[in-house]
Amino acid sequence: MKLYRQREWKAYCADQIKLHGGRCAHCLHGSPEVVLQVHHRIYVKGRMPWEYPYDECDVLCRGCHAKEHGIIMPSNDWELIAHDDLGGLDGECERCEQPLRYAHMVTHPNWGTMIVGEQCADKLTESTVGTEGHAAFLNYLNRRKTFVDSPKWDIAPNGGRSIERADIVIEIVPTDDGKFRFNLNDVKGKGDHRTLLEAQISAFDYVESGKATEYLAERRRRIAERNAANS
Repeated sequence: MKLYRQREWKAYCADQIKLHGGRCAHCLHGSPEVVLQVHHRIYVKGRMPWEYPYDECDVLCRGCHAKEHGIIMPSNDWELIAHDDLGGLDGECERCEQPLRYAHMVTHPNWGTMIVGEQCADKLTESTVGTEGHAAFLNYLNRRKTFVDSPKWDIAPNGGRSIERADIVIEIVPTDDGKFRFNLNDVKGKGDHRTLLEAQISAFDYVESGKATEYLAERRRRIAERNAANS
């Protein structure tokens, strides 16, 4: 699972709050002390919380949001849908109000979406999905950091570099406009990234997900079919 989905949720919430003029749609409170939350009027299975049209949601203060959902938060039927590393204690668990760095997004068919810590995620989902997912998430982050900082990178005079991972040669090259793009086994990439680090992260995620292996295998198959047809 890609781990940056909460940033999309935060951007969606920020846009909704702007559209609502920074006020609760029910009680109209909008002081800096008021915590505003996005309330989904309907829920569509399989749709991420930030994939709803603006007119299908309202912005409510925490009190009005609780009233809208029946005041009592359900204790079961929650599902974990994403994790995120905020980089510091920049978040707050919406269940216990403790500061958090590693955010877990959980959703309920009737209550909606919340950002919580791993322990609250465990309690709400009645499982160890929060703590286990957290451990897996940290493991993934550590492997990504090791990849970026690896001494095995061969650095080229033009600032590019290359490394082999999962039997794939990853080459990161600078573009003429100062950006970076990665190639796989001499197959030229198309997407540009603003920084070298962003290109390294994107290449790591693409290889780790297995999509790079699938893409290269499919490309080899198409080339073999084309050569057979021309012979």
